[in-house]
Amino acid sequence: MSENVPSCYHCGLPCNDSTEYKLIILNEQRDLCCPGCKAVAEAIVDAGMESYYQHRETGTPGSSPAPELVPSFLKQLSAWDDPDLQDTYVREEAKDESSDQSTDKASITLMISGITCAACVWLIEHQLENTPGIIKTKVNLSTHRAEVEWHRQQLQLSDVLRAIGRVGYKAEPYSPLVQETTITKENRQALARIGVAGLGAMQVMMFAVGLYAGDYQGIATQHETFLRWVSALVCIPVYLYAGAPFLKGAWRNIKTKHFGMDVPVAIAISAAFFASIWSTFTQGPEVYFDSVCMFIFFLSVGRYLEMRARHRSIASSIRTSQQGVLMARVKNDQDDEWQLKPADRLKRGEVVFVKAGETIPGDGIIETGITLVNEAMLTGEETPLEKAPGDLVTGGTVNTEQPIQISITKDPKDSVLYTLRRLLDQAQSEKPGITQLADRVAGYFVLGVLVVASVTYTSWYFIEPNDAFWIVLSVLVVTCPCALSLATPAAITTATAKLANHGFLPTHAKFIESFRQVTDVVFDKTGTLTYGKFSIIETVNLCDQKKQDLLIVAASLEQHSEHPIASAFTAQFDSKELLPVSAPRIERNQGVEGTVNGITYRIGSAEFISQMRNGQSPQPPTPHEQWILLATEQADLAWFSIADALRQDAKPLVAYLQNAGLTCHILSGDSSEHPFKVAQALKINDVINNASPEEKLIHIRQLQQQNKRVLMIGDGLNDAPVLAGADVSIALSTGTDLAKVAADAVLLNHQISSLAHVVGVVNKTYRIIQQNLSWALAYNLLALPAAALGFVPPWLAAIGMSSSSLIVVFNALRIQKVNAQLDLKAN
Repeated sequence: MSENVPSCYHCGLPCNDSTEYKLIILNEQRDLCCPGCKAVAEAIVDAGMESYYQHRETGTPGSSPAPELVPSFLKQLSAWDDPDLQDTYVREEAKDESSDQSTDKASITLMISGITCAACVWLIEHQLENTPGIIKTKVNLSTHRAEVEWHRQQLQLSDVLRAIGRVGYKAEPYSPLVQETTITKENRQALARIGVAGLGAMQVMMFAVGLYAGDYQGIATQHETFLRWVSALVCIPVYLYAGAPFLKGAWRNIKTKHFGMDVPVAIAISAAFFASIWSTFTQGPEVYFDSVCMFIFFLSVGRYLEMRARHRSIASSIRTSQQGVLMARVKNDQDDEWQLKPADRLKRGEVVFVKAGETIPGDGIIETGITLVNEAMLTGEETPLEKAPGDLVTGGTVNTEQPIQISITKDPKDSVLYTLRRLLDQAQSEKPGITQLADRVAGYFVLGVLVVASVTYTSWYFIEPNDAFWIVLSVLVVTCPCALSLATPAAITTATAKLANHGFLPTHAKFIESFRQVTDVVFDKTGTLTYGKFSIIETVNLCDQKKQDLLIVAASLEQHSEHPIASAFTAQFDSKELLPVSAPRIERNQGVEGTVNGITYRIGSAEFISQMRNGQSPQPPTPHEQWILLATEQADLAWFSIADALRQDAKPLVAYLQNAGLTCHILSGDSSEHPFKVAQALKINDVINNASPEEKLIHIRQLQQQNKRVLMIGDGLNDAPVLAGADVSIALSTGTDLAKVAADAVLLNHQISSLAHVVGVVNKTYRIIQQNLSWALAYNLLALPAAALGFVPPWLAAIGMSSSSLIVVFNALRIQKVNAQLDLKAN
């Protein structure tokens, strides 16, 4: 039989599923046993070291190959230390800009198999934190992913993976495709265990009917013995296979002396199983094979439904945009033909071809083609944006109109999509104070349950010995505090996914907990309440020419200038609409002179215009504003008021926040009167202009000293000290430097009115967390005495324990129904 099982071509171990992992090696399709071997083999082939397999000692894979050439599991982990392979997964932390030396810090996102509850997360984090060389570790209970940072001089990547493996979990570098495969495999295994437990429970219940009837009507000894042995044979695979996740989890907890959710469950089903086996051998009074099978069946169904709900809760557009096999058409330099290549193996400098309707495979710059790109996965906005040669595009967005060629500018591990996913994982893996409290309570609760179970058994042994055993089983199962540990993580995960779908990315878990305590909102002006670019907000016509004709002349002159003000004019016209300018001359920080249709014009400051009139300086219409004058030597033609235009959605947002009882402030570094005009338009009373970052931080501190909880909203980079100093902060970002943002959340879609939706989601999330914790505590406090008093039979205990977890998870999913379209009309 074993001769028909193919062996892994890389490591020589048997392949459990020969059709799942295959790779062309030495011009033949080879079977591989797992994603790890496939990844290592692909790295060997891609690096041009395929001859490695030719020079191995003679003998087919799997037939006692040389130990030094066919590694064991630990040697397979060492393959992850290959520099070429690490280039795909390992991120080098940014070096200190004041030093030319590169840092030895590295970080990676890992997928971890075998996590079942909060105790597993604690165990993995505790193991890594106690490993010399590890800087920090965050494990996400919902996504089963970990962010690990370590010192390369002290540890190799394989050492990190071994440290996790020593406590019974399998870890490997994160890949969207491999994660999808892992989820599918996890789903298949869970269904198989449910099937075995369900069939076993049905069969054992049939035999149990005969045994129960025999207790009332009498049964021959040989028939009773036969039914018990048949029940035992059916129960054994249920216990060993379907119950394996509970048994393995409990064994890990016991070895590490950290009691998690699986401990009382494993004690209950193991005690019932072995007591029944003993009773079968010794002709004892009772067997509990039916209870064992029902326990495992109901608990397996509950864990499966919980797993499926978890998968749905993380299905945000950011996460799913690359779950499939995303391929890229890469230009071959040798023959100029396009070849398919996995997107996660793209390199900087490669040119890719993207057809209309296809997903852009990586971050880059458009070289040829003009098209529309749907950036909904990044911003939540469905309206496509026009992109032309020279424009940046983001991997994961969709090319909707015309074919384009893109030059890749970032490796996949440094892409915007990967950074967003990492920041989102960071937010979901960090634990707010309320989560840490729930975890501590759950840990003590398990110990308390074991103590109560011992007292219960002792008490019932003297009251009614025949009932003592099944009552203890009910106590152990019904009070498992899974719901308590899931109460907050389930809500946080759903909320962050919901916000990410609408272009708002929390980067720290404290955001949701701190946001609802905010009393004051402080806005930066430029780029936050305004668009961050100049525009013409008023035109004063001083001649008989049409306003449009004057604007065309002004834009024709300004097209030769690189000053930011020039864009206020040129952005309004296509290059074909502009007039030719002869002899253009640019006066730095003053203006532009040129001849249009035989007439010499100047556009710029009043001082610049006065130079061609022997010092006679025209006066602007109003002081304290930035006015630009278009003139000839004979006459002034038009004044243009240039300012950073107010965002269209700023006024309704501020009105919404003020109606919600929040006090709004403006802190701006702009030295002009413009911040006061913005404040007047928005009805904000507290305004400070010409403020340096240090002065902004002082103002934030003054508010905090008045017991105010401050939310700071800025551009993410220039306001980094203030963002870090506020109680909670939000940055508006273009996505180019997301990893450097010092804020607790990032607004990706540049529609600040989205903050109203954030308010709704945060408030809903907090209510859900309160409901979940209240339900979990109430359930455990009521279920424990009921079970200890004998009112809860074992089968009902299994259903109750599973249902309590499901109620918490499905209640958290209600956050997804928060209406994104809030009424933002100002009064």
